[in-house]
Amino acid sequence: MLANKGIRTRQARGTLTVGVGLAVAAGLLTTVPTAQAVSGTPAAASDHAFTARLLIGEGDTLRGCSAALVHQQWLLTATSCFAATPGGEVKPGKPALKSTATLGNKTLAIVEVVPRDDRDVAMVRLAEPVTTVKPVELAAGAPVAGETLVGAGFGRTGTEWVPDRLHTGDFRVDSATDTTVELTGQDGVSVCKGDTGGPALRSTGGGAELAAVHSRSWQGGCFGETETRTGAVDSRVDGLAGWVKDVRNRDRSHSADIDGDGKADLVVLRSNGDVVVHRNQGDTFAAGRVMSSGWGRFVTWKDLGRLYFADVDGDRKADMIVHTNDGNIAVRTNRGTYWDQGTHWSAGWGRFIDGSDLGRLYFADVGGDGKADLVVHTNDGNVAVRTNRGTYWDQGTHWSGGWARFVTWKDLGRLYFADVDGDRKADLVVHTNDGNIAVRTNRGTYWDQGTHWSAGWGRFIDGSDAGSLKFGDATGDGKADLFVHTKDGRVAVRTNHTTYWDQGKFMITL
Repeated sequence: MLANKGIRTRQARGTLTVGVGLAVAAGLLTTVPTAQAVSGTPAAASDHAFTARLLIGEGDTLRGCSAALVHQQWLLTATSCFAATPGGEVKPGKPALKSTATLGNKTLAIVEVVPRDDRDVAMVRLAEPVTTVKPVELAAGAPVAGETLVGAGFGRTGTEWVPDRLHTGDFRVDSATDTTVELTGQDGVSVCKGDTGGPALRSTGGGAELAAVHSRSWQGGCFGETETRTGAVDSRVDGLAGWVKDVRNRDRSHSADIDGDGKADLVVLRSNGDVVVHRNQGDTFAAGRVMSSGWGRFVTWKDLGRLYFADVDGDRKADMIVHTNDGNIAVRTNRGTYWDQGTHWSAGWGRFIDGSDLGRLYFADVGGDGKADLVVHTNDGNVAVRTNRGTYWDQGTHWSGGWARFVTWKDLGRLYFADVDGDRKADLVVHTNDGNIAVRTNRGTYWDQGTHWSAGWGRFIDGSDAGSLKFGDATGDGKADLFVHTKDGRVAVRTNHTTYWDQGKFMITL
């Protein structure tokens, strides 16, 4: 087994511009080039296109790493790439240093880093999806001693300080722990500076799968190094598919008409605290635009509170409703390109954040005046409507009962409120754990006994299984359509056809 002592951290180096030399400090390149990785052979242009070149920092802190695209908007790489100083702590959230990723001819900002706490691995989010490159699948099986993995990256080669192409090489697996795999480069191949975070791939009949990411190496044979050993320690990623999926799906998606054109847009509260609006363009949702930031502690509903989006002031544009864990509710008015600082509307709702205590809150236009009312679903099963009075919601009236086992979303099912029949008044949508969806029509002071609209949604109750459902008017005809957000990040809209929702059309991958 290769001893860890003395193995060098793989950090990228490069040049700021052609002809500009690199400065070395504490083992890191202080500037970054268009680097390449493994000191093997140049890869064909189409090979391993999912491998990304990272540039991290600016000026004297600029350095490079490599990564692999595992989802259209997420890369898997090494946490150590994002330390502000060598060996420093990397906190989840926005990168401490300016960071970009390049795949093919497209360069995008990196807007979020999600480190693992048990190995040198991190998920990093791109500013927008990459739709021209197929992500690599994670390996299901552990590396086995004696097998060969293909390493790839954008670091130095044996003869080039700043290569301009991806390089690959073969590595023999020597041994593995629960979180790492020890490798030896074959035929003089080595992991060099700039390769950190790059993929170690297992060849399959269908191409390749991601087994590990580069973490440390001796750098034997790399340009500028006198070391001869070609050993490396990579961080295993096989078995992390569940974690990768969980990271991708921590975001909260909402349907709400943000721009006032009558069609529900897609609003996403990202785990980094950005509220991103994807405008409804009829056949697709546009690339996201950040409309507000700083809401990272409102994502889980277990910290500072939660957010909702609904038209509270009646101007047809969804406002942001902020429900804090101290029980206060404030409305931040939609100003077209941002939500303002808000005003206080109600208090006393501290035990209604996530349905685990006294109940849940919903916001929908129940009265039909164009302004969102407050719907209170208590754990005794009652549903009351508190009417919007312009600057507050009143004390409310009872509308329905018997819904105690629909509060937590972990028992018989869950409730939604949306105008399904197009009369401008929110109906009650009942989604039971047997997968059926029924619509109970708004009759002015109550919802009726309802009719069956759809089936097969048993795994979409709370978002923890196959995905989640939303209801909003995507077509602009005044009737709520069904938004289906699956765990693979795809969002489809099933159009309302008066008594059912159709088979739908794909709109975007988040």
